[in-house]
Amino acid sequence: MDNVQPDGRAEVVYAHGDMVSWGINRDWQRYPAQIEENTLTVLGNGFVANYRKLPSGVLMAEFQAGRAFSQAVLHTLDGSMSKPKWTSAKFEKIRTELFEAGEPIAFEIVTFKPDGPGPYPLAIVNHGSTGDGKNPAVAKLTFVDTAIAQFLVDRGYIVVFPQRRGRGTSDGLYDEGFNEDRAQGYSCDTRTSLAGAERAITDLDHIVTALSKRPDVSSASILLSGVSRGGILSMAYAGHYPKQVSGVINFVGGWMAEGCPNGADINDALFVQAAEFPHKTLSLYGENDPFYSIAHTTERFEAFEAKGGQGTYVVFDVPGGNGHALSAAHSLWAPVADAYLDSLERH
Repeated sequence: MDNVQPDGRAEVVYAHGDMVSWGINRDWQRYPAQIEENTLTVLGNGFVANYRKLPSGVLMAEFQAGRAFSQAVLHTLDGSMSKPKWTSAKFEKIRTELFEAGEPIAFEIVTFKPDGPGPYPLAIVNHGSTGDGKNPAVAKLTFVDTAIAQFLVDRGYIVVFPQRRGRGTSDGLYDEGFNEDRAQGYSCDTRTSLAGAERAITDLDHIVTALSKRPDVSSASILLSGVSRGGILSMAYAGHYPKQVSGVINFVGGWMAEGCPNGADINDALFVQAAEFPHKTLSLYGENDPFYSIAHTTERFEAFEAKGGQGTYVVFDVPGGNGHALSAAHSLWAPVADAYLDSLERH
């Protein structure tokens, strides 16, 4: 930042990295900015970015460009640090008892945790799909949602983002319901798609078993969360292994988009599995989701309840108009999620 004026006007050098899924290459530009109290606003070419220091010392970033909206925690501010710590995450690989083609599978995990040795209750946040499944490069991107991570760390959880087989740097083949010709992406065939979901449940179970052995993880039952496919995966896993799970926070969960002819049947099958979980869940969805309309998700939740599933279904109007980006809008869902976690602790 330079050319800072008494009225808060300034200039910033704004840089971004490669984003394979959006076809964006690394670059930098100089843009005008405005400083007001604890907020820096960058006025970019077709976007606005706000960086706001919260009372806890966390720097919250918000980015909006047309319908695109995201929100993330960049780092914890510490005046004593000679170099900013841009993330508190630890990237590593864990070995499990899972084998594929005779070879052991190690999964990449990204871990956030509170200060101190613990042990802490475990929260696992599961990633979604790769869009239409046609771009293999997207599968190699490691999924992390820093807004969800910071929210759960502030609640005292150790938070882990596992990358399932073939995702990120995890071993094995990513094979969660593809067409026979993988270049055609995900299959709408019900049996093929649900077999992919069962594969994901198997991966998650091996990950849970491995993480439960860590000395910094308490023996308490785990909290599951996830975005899109990760949301419905968390719900279905809880139905399969209810004794291991204390609760589920589902962000815009669904396995196949409603544009798939069998999408409703596939998603219903997984929500029926989730209904076996005997405790309350929290399902959060956004208006104008390009994959799952509110009519579609309302019907899926009603099917879940009809089979005995317990939970709360909440809909938000997400800034930017893309409901599938709900998890990025931390300020919207945090109060509802806080109340849900309070109810779990009382229970």
